[in-house]
Amino acid sequence: MKMYTWTNQPYESMWNHLRFLQAPKNVESLLTGKMRSSRGLVLPEGELAERKSRQIAYSIKQADEYFQSAQNVSIATSPLLYFYGMLSLAKATVVANDPNLLLGDIKYHGLFTRPITNELKDYVEDHHQWSVDKEFAVTNDGVVDELFKVVCGSSLPKNSVIKLKELFKINPEIGDIYSRFYSEPPGFFPLYGHKSTKEPFHIEINPQTTDKELFLKSFGFIQSDFEVLDDILHSQALRVVSKPSLQTIPEYMHIYYAIPGGRYLVSGLEIENDGESQRLYVPQELCDYIAMFILGDIVRYKQEFWGQVISGEKDGSISLVNLFVSIAKNRFPNFILNQIFNETFTYGSVGRMM
Repeated sequence: MKMYTWTNQPYESMWNHLRFLQAPKNVESLLTGKMRSSRGLVLPEGELAERKSRQIAYSIKQADEYFQSAQNVSIATSPLLYFYGMLSLAKATVVANDPNLLLGDIKYHGLFTRPITNELKDYVEDHHQWSVDKEFAVTNDGVVDELFKVVCGSSLPKNSVIKLKELFKINPEIGDIYSRFYSEPPGFFPLYGHKSTKEPFHIEINPQTTDKELFLKSFGFIQSDFEVLDDILHSQALRVVSKPSLQTIPEYMHIYYAIPGGRYLVSGLEIENDGESQRLYVPQELCDYIAMFILGDIVRYKQEFWGQVISGEKDGSISLVNLFVSIAKNRFPNFILNQIFNETFTYGSVGRMM
């Protein structure tokens, strides 16, 4: 079931839907199936449902106040407030969608910035090397791990190092500015179409270009499993087809439908684990959570560096950061609303085509 809300104030409308869940009785009706939704998990009435309902309601109320506070301050502080709000929303989602977990079971946010490799240690100790794109997070147990489980059914490997630049690279909504700023192709490509079959297993991807070289600048790594054919689809798009040896959907790419419109082939997030790099599928909204954690950490602990970034004294990355924050502050709460109801809430202008 898809729910579309047309309004001139999509941000406020989205939060009004979330505020409906600030009343514990409304949450309890949702969790126990008294309220209509597409949720698969239905809890029996009783103490557990009541406790979960209170914890979800108060977490959403807290997130609301963090987001409102962030709206009233500058970029000098807002990423930290947005992260705390996202953390509260993430906790609410985990409590709502895990049949057993309560807030006391997920005390930690699940990310840290302690250097776990010599390369990271050298970076952290030498402030002359500091730059926004090199800032990082390391995965651990906690909220982000539990959020991955309820959203994806699996977790990122523990002690995975994730760089902020890699998170920005696979974000289609900021891709144009990314490619201009870094003078390199982003980790996604607009799609003309795609199709797949299960028996026999086969995938065809149609990037919206006839330039094979251009496409492979972003997705050259898929050539071990895919072949780019010489014939062009409808004179508009490449035909990229899976080889017979590929029998499962690869983790290193996925299809993303952007909220403003359009569909994209997106590379998996590049992470480093135990000295090796790999690409893994991570939903855009979970990338938002990790990226906002990294930015919030800079705000908290690297005030001088952050001041240089904001002023443009360090480099021009603040423009990219501002654009990211403007996307994530809308996309993540929308995602949380979808996850709690197990439905799709879309907010936009009346001119959007469906």
